[in-house]
Amino acid sequence: MSRFTTAILALFATLYTLTAQTSIHGKPELTAQEIAAHIMKRNPDFDPAIADAYINLGSRYGIRGDIALCQAIVETGWFRYEGSAVKPQHHNYCGLGVVTNGVEGEGFATIEDGVRAHLQHLFAYSCTRDIPGREPLVDPRFTLVTRGCATTWEDLSGRWAMNDAYGALILRIFNQIARSAGH
Repeated sequence: MSRFTTAILALFATLYTLTAQTSIHGKPELTAQEIAAHIMKRNPDFDPAIADAYINLGSRYGIRGDIALCQAIVETGWFRYEGSAVKPQHHNYCGLGVVTNGVEGEGFATIEDGVRAHLQHLFAYSCTRDIPGREPLVDPRFTLVTRGCATTWEDLSGRWAMNDAYGALILRIFNQIARSAGH
């Protein structure tokens, strides 16, 4: 292969990387244990049952539970809730209902319901399909979303949070965890 051809291929690979988008839907690349171990390095009080719920419930919705858990890291400050409008007992891992400063947001009775609400909100953003059968609708804001408006994590920037780099921040944490887990 000539140097010119190699240079052109490298340029296309770089452009693809810069423009590639990461779908909200898909199978996880990381296990609950890998993510929980990484979180526990920063927060030894983290409950690994939360990571299990993201991976298990994410598969029911066809949503990347591993990356959704990274979004929860962003929203909860590594599950320390420092300066957060939500509290651990709320099981609100995505800031659901926190629309302005000082608003406490939604609360859920269990870890599973809190994770389910987060995944349902992502589901509403990312597609127009009905939620999977036998899954109770627990996201009180599900019908307020313009369905299918954000199919990638990058699309959440400026929508889920008024931060133009929101999706990139979530993916940066995911990539950091993936590297530390040897992926």
